[in-house]
Amino acid sequence: MKLKVELFVAVALLLAIVLCSHPGFVTAASPVQRDFDVKDFGAAGDGKTLDTEAISKAVRAANAAGGGRVVFPPGVYLTGTFELLSNVTLGVEAGAIIQGSKNVAAYAPIQQYDFGTTYGVNSTGEGSRVGIIVARKAENIAIVGQGVIDGSGDDFFDFHKPHYGIDFDPKYTRQGPDFMKSILELSDGPVETKPSGRPGTMIVFAECRNVLVRDVTLRNAPNWTFHIDHSQGIVVSGIHILNNLLLPNNDGIDGFSCKNAHFSDCDIHAGDDDFAFYDGENIGVTNSSLESHSAAIRMESTRYATFSNLTIHSNRGIGIFERSGTTAHVLFSTIVIDTQLLSGHWWGKAEPIFIAVGPPTGTGPKPEVRDVRFTNITSEAEGGIVAYGDAKAWLHDIVFDQVKLKFRAPRPKVGEMAGGNFDFRWTATDRANAVFRHDIPGLYARYIDGLDLRGLTVAWADDVPAYFSNAIECEDFKRLDVDGFYGRQAAHATAKESILLRRGQDVTIRNSKAATGTLTFLSGTELTREGLFSGNDLRGAKQAFAGSENGFTMFGNLMPEKH
Repeated sequence: MKLKVELFVAVALLLAIVLCSHPGFVTAASPVQRDFDVKDFGAAGDGKTLDTEAISKAVRAANAAGGGRVVFPPGVYLTGTFELLSNVTLGVEAGAIIQGSKNVAAYAPIQQYDFGTTYGVNSTGEGSRVGIIVARKAENIAIVGQGVIDGSGDDFFDFHKPHYGIDFDPKYTRQGPDFMKSILELSDGPVETKPSGRPGTMIVFAECRNVLVRDVTLRNAPNWTFHIDHSQGIVVSGIHILNNLLLPNNDGIDGFSCKNAHFSDCDIHAGDDDFAFYDGENIGVTNSSLESHSAAIRMESTRYATFSNLTIHSNRGIGIFERSGTTAHVLFSTIVIDTQLLSGHWWGKAEPIFIAVGPPTGTGPKPEVRDVRFTNITSEAEGGIVAYGDAKAWLHDIVFDQVKLKFRAPRPKVGEMAGGNFDFRWTATDRANAVFRHDIPGLYARYIDGLDLRGLTVAWADDVPAYFSNAIECEDFKRLDVDGFYGRQAAHATAKESILLRRGQDVTIRNSKAATGTLTFLSGTELTREGLFSGNDLRGAKQAFAGSENGFTMFGNLMPEKH
């Protein structure tokens, strides 16, 4: 019996060895990775030969085999447009560069992939062509590796000509006709495209499912860098986007009509918006550093989104725009923002946070922004926070919790050319209210129902221009709750009040402190249903109120000392 058992074991071991050595045998512990080396399909990788067809053959072969990894070993692979198909991973190894052709004719027309030019519907960047990689109605696709995808962007621009349009009327600005000097200034860009044109978005994934992009460097895009459109199940992690900040329409990542999209550990430098989201749901962005000459984060019609652990260096930090949809249930937390006022035809005036709603059009849904919270935000900025609804579409339930604002003076030349204006391009109804003269408070709000300011701190550099004004200014509002505010008006401002309120109801101010140098802590006109004014320390102010106490229920306040 013992001999039979030993013989059985020996035969079983021998059979296992034979099966495991067979090329068709696969175990869960040792999956076979099917690789398709682009050089095996004719790619030269010499930076001179156009490798588009060889790359396409490798992708088609991997797809036909049921899936696999298309490998780019070290080398420079010159290419025009190629398509990424289902179940295919592009493995861009360290030392490999997928280099976009400098010939615009090498890129496919947008019509070839059923794209159009309507923003948020079928657009994919500016122009009539796509860029290097297109995936359409694909699933289980990926781009991974520590290699590079380079769009050759600089080659399509003239760095001696400004790129601009007349989407405003300079006569309404603080500078009047001289405002055009800032638009035509070249030092901050944007610069103009060469007459030969430029390719479209460098990478486009449209109507895709189960998408992974990890570790790659995307650089020098001539247009939008990476556009994810009407797609679900997206993970983007550890990527670097390194673009020329002088190029217009040079977004980092655009997500339109996407669900369940998550972005982490990214490093993005883009001339235009770093992240732009439209009609998205279940969006997460975390642990990333962002630099932009436009908005670091731009969103419209986006719901159930979180943004956390970010550093931002930009013209406009966070921008929320709404024209016909709903932005709601959004949280921004633990973010450091640095904004700089720029010359050139960039949207934004150095606002760390900007919210704007356009008027209802009558042809679509009423625009709505509600339930948006900003918590644990630190900012050093050259412009103020703006939260601006519309008389027919108010903002609802906006919270600023533990937000610390410090304001510095812009560069003198730029401040003179462009400072002291509000910029509402995209939601403005006409050129008169697109860019217009307005003093710059630390936080300005209008047409808002439910504004909570908790632990807001406002500090000013001594040399800020005189167009900086109040710490807080609110007009046409309901349900304002100020709790734990500390600050005062700007040092050289014509404004005398730290907090300026007009045409509002249901105001409570408590546990706040007037910073040394406060002239008047609060000025309120046309206020109704005032609530508590309690627990405030106003000893740093010359006077507590401009005029009467406006009907507040007052107790436990430390009032200014009489001189």
